[in-house]
Amino acid sequence: MEYNITYRQKDKGWQYIISYKVNGKWKQKSKQGFKSKKEAKPYAEIALQELKNNLNLNQELKDITFEEFKDLYIEHISLYMQENTIKLYHMALKHFESLYKLEMNRINTLHIQSCIDKMVVAGLSYGSIKTYKNRITSIFNSAVTKYNILSISPAINLEIKTQKEPSKKRALTDNDLKDLINKTQNMKYKVMFSLAGMCGLRLGEILGLKWDKIDFKNNTITIDIQWKNLPNNSVGFGELKSANSYRTVPMPPLVRKLLLQWKSNSITDTHNRVIIYKNVTGLTSLLKNYIKKIGYDLSIHELRHTYATALISNGVDFKTVAKLMGHDIEQTMKTYSHVTDDMLNNATKLLSKIF
Repeated sequence: MEYNITYRQKDKGWQYIISYKVNGKWKQKSKQGFKSKKEAKPYAEIALQELKNNLNLNQELKDITFEEFKDLYIEHISLYMQENTIKLYHMALKHFESLYKLEMNRINTLHIQSCIDKMVVAGLSYGSIKTYKNRITSIFNSAVTKYNILSISPAINLEIKTQKEPSKKRALTDNDLKDLINKTQNMKYKVMFSLAGMCGLRLGEILGLKWDKIDFKNNTITIDIQWKNLPNNSVGFGELKSANSYRTVPMPPLVRKLLLQWKSNSITDTHNRVIIYKNVTGLTSLLKNYIKKIGYDLSIHELRHTYATALISNGVDFKTVAKLMGHDIEQTMKTYSHVTDDMLNNATKLLSKIF
């Protein structure tokens, strides 16, 4: 390995700089804060040895196939990412099987674009293709920045056929939501629909909700855990989707009434859960089919959109809505921009009448 080490004084201390050449390009690794050049030298030597070890490893990986690399990549991220995220990677990778036997350094942009084009021809949605494209891009980016297997990622300048028009989240009116809940004969479903549509809970949060997290005195619900798919094909309690997901939300009178009725007539489990379902997989489709029979074509997750839409339409600011939804503000504004468009149109009509 071609390299050199230099030392210099910086910020009232000493710094070492290791310059080294990889794939014909010079890179640098540095560290500062040492009291003297003498103190910096042994640390520089240790850092240099680590670089040599990594470069030797990277040289061994130089001829690795995409299939071998993606297996190593998935094994690594499985230690740090949610099980559902890993499943998304596996779903995405099924559409790139034509790359599996190719060596990483022989894959070019055209190979990856061909996989994307096949998804377009197969009729996959724009959103799905975009998600799969982002997954494959992450894998190749890691080959460049983390493992130095490639000098440049081939997953660049990829094209996706754009949507004819941006999709809008479906939402019910206040009256339609109440009608849906009233027409629901299954009491368990009735409670679930009210928690999603009137408190904004995700399905996993509903299944993970315990009775001791419901404060009937102050009419609030605390969300700090969810029921989810876990590694090794098991299910159980797990962390929420993000740090913003940990929250306490108000409990409307109708939700309070339904929960008290449900509590007096239902049996809980050893975890003291409000709604007991062992499996998560397939439940979304089951509930959607039930809702469709009642006369409404939307999913339980879209009842969360009903909740957010109602809040924004009634003048609740985006910061508060984001907090109640377990989102960040930017995400909330982007997702519910159509609501503000409706509000602007209403304001325009109102101004026309006034003036």
